[in-house]
Amino acid sequence: METCCEAEFGLTHGPVSAPWSVCFICICFFSEFLVLFGMVFPVLSAIEFFVILIDSITKGSVEMKRNREKNFTKLLCGSLLAAVICFCAGCGRTVKYTSANTAMGTFVYQTVYTSGEDVTADVTGLINGLEQDTLSWRIAESEIARINARTGSGEGFVLSDNLRADLEVLREVSERSNGAFDITMHPVVELWNIDAWAAGQGVVPMQQTVAGAGEIQDNQPSDGATSIILPDQKQVTQALSHTGYEEITIENNTLYLPAEMSLDLGAAGKGIACDEIAEFLKESKVSGAVISVGGSVLTYGRKPDGMPWQVAIVNPLDTATQLGTLSLTGEWFVSTSGDYERYVEVDGIRYHHILDPATGYPATSGVRSVTIVCDSGILSDALSTACFVLGVEDGMELAESYGVRALFVDEAGRIFMTESMRGIFEEAGEQ
Repeated sequence: METCCEAEFGLTHGPVSAPWSVCFICICFFSEFLVLFGMVFPVLSAIEFFVILIDSITKGSVEMKRNREKNFTKLLCGSLLAAVICFCAGCGRTVKYTSANTAMGTFVYQTVYTSGEDVTADVTGLINGLEQDTLSWRIAESEIARINARTGSGEGFVLSDNLRADLEVLREVSERSNGAFDITMHPVVELWNIDAWAAGQGVVPMQQTVAGAGEIQDNQPSDGATSIILPDQKQVTQALSHTGYEEITIENNTLYLPAEMSLDLGAAGKGIACDEIAEFLKESKVSGAVISVGGSVLTYGRKPDGMPWQVAIVNPLDTATQLGTLSLTGEWFVSTSGDYERYVEVDGIRYHHILDPATGYPATSGVRSVTIVCDSGILSDALSTACFVLGVEDGMELAESYGVRALFVDEAGRIFMTESMRGIFEEAGEQ
């Protein structure tokens, strides 16, 4: 240890007085301590300390003897100070935490870098709380469910500030997409109940109000599997008659909705959750994170190695493979809507969960998936749905009007993207 220190600083071998021997031992010990933690500030303090030491030695033996006690005390104090600083810096080192869980009926994956405590459980709790308190139409105590329970009453519903702001954003997307995105599609969503189909639970969407819709056939296969009865055109038309974003009225923070209409924020809920997560992370000691909530992804801060976040895009024609990756640095929101996420196939026809507000049926725009990248979670989520319904040409126009990055994959597997997307997307197989 002593030889290493001497060689590093160009000192010659020879007898050294006891106090200086102690000093050298302290120096070497703390040097190893600094290397262990790799912290810049303690290293700079150590360098200054060594300069003082070398300068003292080169002043000559007479002066050294005269100031030995004084210099030794200073150097020892400097060693202790460097150790304390180094210890504190070590306590603040960045740690990586990962988590895989479920919330909002989907998978939540987290990779978080922080100098504080593990916040992945807090993030999952935040998502669950947002669903229970605000977004779910299934949970009676949530804000959306209470709005739906009061439609047509004439009393209206006083909105929270956050929900009011979200509804304004979503209404604008509805207007600018000519209704391709519509949060009043809840009656139609319930009629189809694609989620239950995809989960293999059969369908019971509106059988109490629309006879025959979604009922399980009596002649079930002998293996116990269930057959699906699709809603007919009459049922779809009836459900559509209770939709229309134009019917939403907000006055003085109070929302009014006609009778038999209801809201469903499922097409934007994951993006809203990502917005809330980003705000939470800003108040924490997290320096970097990538968090996915279903089809919506948040990148936040930086990786410890300074490299960009890599976000994979699934190939909609073969979900076991990747279409390519996005390279992102800083805070971005990525949302993908595709017909491969939740669907069933009946007689060779795929019925997926992205419904066209114009027809009441699963969208048939010739698109298999749409990915949006922008600086807003709610906007990325809503626009990915709207652009999927619109198709490549009209969807691209909408995306460009918002100034967001967009990537479309059509039924033939062809890729179309905005110019702004080209700089961050690398197709699989490219070098």
